[in-house]
Amino acid sequence: MIFITFFFNLITPQDMKIKYPELEKHSLENGLTVYTAEHYEQPAVFFQLLIPLGSFDVANSKEGLASMAVDMLSKGTKNYSADELSEAIESTGGSLSASSGNEYTTITGRFLKDDLKTGLELMADMVLHPTFPKNEWKLLKKQTQEGIKTWYSDAGTVAQAHLTKLAFGDTPAGNMMTKSTLKNISLDDAKEFYSNLRPDNAVFVLIGDFDTSMANSLVENALKEWKSNGAKAIRKNIVFTHIDGIRFRLVNNPELEQATIAIGFKALPVNSDERHALNLVNYIFGGHFSSRLSKSVRAEGGKTYGIRSSWESNRDFGAIAISTSTRVEEVRNTYDLIIGEMEKLVDAGLTENELSKAKAYFSGSYPLRFESPGTYASFIANMDYYGFTISDRENVIIERNAVSLEEANEIARKYYRPENFVLVIVGNQEIAKDKVKDIANFDEVFYKDDPY
Repeated sequence: MIFITFFFNLITPQDMKIKYPELEKHSLENGLTVYTAEHYEQPAVFFQLLIPLGSFDVANSKEGLASMAVDMLSKGTKNYSADELSEAIESTGGSLSASSGNEYTTITGRFLKDDLKTGLELMADMVLHPTFPKNEWKLLKKQTQEGIKTWYSDAGTVAQAHLTKLAFGDTPAGNMMTKSTLKNISLDDAKEFYSNLRPDNAVFVLIGDFDTSMANSLVENALKEWKSNGAKAIRKNIVFTHIDGIRFRLVNNPELEQATIAIGFKALPVNSDERHALNLVNYIFGGHFSSRLSKSVRAEGGKTYGIRSSWESNRDFGAIAISTSTRVEEVRNTYDLIIGEMEKLVDAGLTENELSKAKAYFSGSYPLRFESPGTYASFIANMDYYGFTISDRENVIIERNAVSLEEANEIARKYYRPENFVLVIVGNQEIAKDKVKDIANFDEVFYKDDPY
């Protein structure tokens, strides 16, 4: 077993290190990686199981399968019906939930320390013995269908759907669940997805008020029967589409009085060596209420109530997205202000004062994320998945504060150039089209149509 020693919930002022709990790491015979750490501030336990299988691993035309399959884990097991499982969890006062994202599936639990054994057994029943009842599947599919009917009523969702389609094409990152893809998803598909949830590439993190040897024994007893079947699923390579110039789509919604603008361009994966510089640059440019974009477009330009730039990062790729809404009459002026700020960022760069303020914000805000042992469990599971080390996590603030002005400006010039990007504008074409038609060649779609 490997012991990694840190003090819990403490930051050393001299070096700004994030202190993690004393972690014990080992593997079960089935290949499951297990981290355990004792923590006695609360008479409770917190755990997370992370399995590297998500929507990025679903075949085209079956978007939505991952989330639906994982939802079924709590809809009935060998020992409980859906209602009985819910009652068993509620009777402890704890919580247990399963969800699937783009890259992985997680099962997260929180229980009083005396209910650790019960919580682990309930989780194991969901992982090892789901029954996929037909009546629950029909209900889930109906509920999902109702949600899909209204996705196009939100202009921001429509813009995001078309932006990702243009950026990533016909890949799991570019596709979304629609009425047509939902029709393609069967209960057998959900069972097949479930069969690929395997322990030999998963990680389990348990933190709380317990004796480590006892806790490890409980974890092993709960999950030792979990086996890996067949070959591991191989994720298709996902990359940002090569863009030469501006790839522009105008989405017509004649009912809107406002226009939504979404801009996307290629960026870094989450574990890149340049991640700290990009975090700082994005924060300064559009990552907070007083950012450059916000001051120019919202405060000084008066074009919108809010605008934001975000870095969407995954293990193998990343993208930066800028989004805002404005009166349709102001759509071109707003777009020009955004592009103008990108040009200023690239041409003139950041200032030392801006960089210092961004570093101060992260130094003060980052430690506040660690208010619960459950947060540590999540961060440790993510650390394992993304290939970080404990040292990487411990030294986040130190490494971010070490970014020089020259390094930050190099990242700005590299990733924020207003030359090659995807652009989506959602609004009333009768008003917007003449104002934006000279930006670049564009295609036109209707807002209720599936992105293509």
